[in-house]
Amino acid sequence: MSRNPPHVYTPSCQAIGATHADGLANILKEHVNLALWLRPLSPAIAHEVASLEPAAFPDVRCPISPDSLEDDVTALFRGQGLDPRGSPHWVQDIRELATLFQSLAGARPVTLRLETTDGDGCRRFHVDRTRLRLLCTYRGPGTEWLRNEQVDRHALAHFKPNEDILRHGAPGRFEPFWVGVMKGELFPGNAGNALVHRSPPVAGTDRTRVLMCLDC
Repeated sequence: MSRNPPHVYTPSCQAIGATHADGLANILKEHVNLALWLRPLSPAIAHEVASLEPAAFPDVRCPISPDSLEDDVTALFRGQGLDPRGSPHWVQDIRELATLFQSLAGARPVTLRLETTDGDGCRRFHVDRTRLRLLCTYRGPGTEWLRNEQVDRHALAHFKPNEDILRHGAPGRFEPFWVGVMKGELFPGNAGNALVHRSPPVAGTDRTRVLMCLDC
C-alpha cells in the first residue's frame, strides 16, 4: 500500500537524450514537459567559470532581445565588475543558448538570469509560474527533476515536504553543460503538467554552482 494519499497525474513524456540543439524543439509538443540536450562539457568554458566566486553573480537578471543580445550580456557582466572579454567562450555560449531559446519563445519577452552560489536555492520540489524555462548548469550539481508518475501533485499543491511529494524512486538530475527546456504552469494547455523540479542542495559542501536560466 502506498504511503501517499491518492493522486492524479497527467500523462507526460520527457524528450531526453538529444545529441543536438534541434532536439530542444520537442518541448513544443503536447504533453512533453522537458526536453533535455545531453551536450558534452566544454573544457574552455569550464576553465573560464572555474575561478568564479559565489558572489560573482548573486542572482542577477536582465531582459534580453534579439536586437540587443550582445549588448545585454555584456552589460550584465560589466554590471558585476567583470570583463566579458575574460570569458569569451562562456559569453558566446550564453548568447547562442539565448538565441535558441528566443526561437522557442516566439515574440514573448525573455529574461536572462545568471547565478553563482555556494548555498541552497529552492530545495523543495516545485513548479514554475512561467511558460518556458531553459536551464544550464556550468559548474556544480545540476537541477533535480521528477517524472509525472513520481509526483504526488496533491502533496505538492498543499505544500507538503519533499518526502510526500516524491512517491518513489530517485530524482533525475541535469549534468553540467546539459541544456534543459521545461514547461511551466503558464504554457497554454499545460496547467497541472508543469515539470516538478528543485535546486540541488550544496550548502556546506564547499562547492560553487554556476547556473544560467532563461525565462519567458
